Amino acid sequence: MHSVEDIFAPLIGKIAFSLTQTYGSCFFIQFGDPYLQIREPIEPKHASSEKSKTSLRRRRVFVVGTWSLLVQDCNWMLTNEQRSVCQDDAVDDMENLFRGVEGQYLVSARCVEETNSCTLEFDMGASLRLWPRHDGDPDGDQWRLHYKDKSSVGYTNNGSLAVESKSDPDKA
Repeated sequence: MHSVEDIFAPLIGKIAFSLTQTYGSCFFIQFGDPYLQIREPIEPKHASSEKSKTSLRRRRVFVVGTWSLLVQDCNWMLTNEQRSVCQDDAVDDMENLFRGVEGQYLVSARCVEETNSCTLEFDMGASLRLWPRHDGDPDGDQWRLHYKDKSSVGYTNNGSLAVESKSDPDKA
């Protein structure tokens, strides 16, 4: 069985970039070598808003890392230079602190099994602490680490790891 430390081992010494808030308090952190991910245009559903239709009909290009960490269904606190933000703060406050963490190298990842919490430490003093919400789904992911081959592993609120292998294109 793998541990959180084993899962993050390939990311140690890799640079963090493109910290991006997605929805509510969820956000991505990209790690490792950057590459382009291209989303082809999507035909929108009839009920979509005009703004959504316009966006979906466009080809979108994203700079992503070898690994993408999605922080989702958990409490979190990001600290850097004696400032911190958490899941309850305003998006603008999150974005301002995210910029200060970009360019830092991940130096450690550790988990405390008794509290089902994880902490990521960066080389220039930033840290990200993640822990379960009291009202969260016990089987819901606190976070999910995606690899560029589309495989991923999530850490659930109950402290277990949920692995998803890349799909085999020959099996459909």
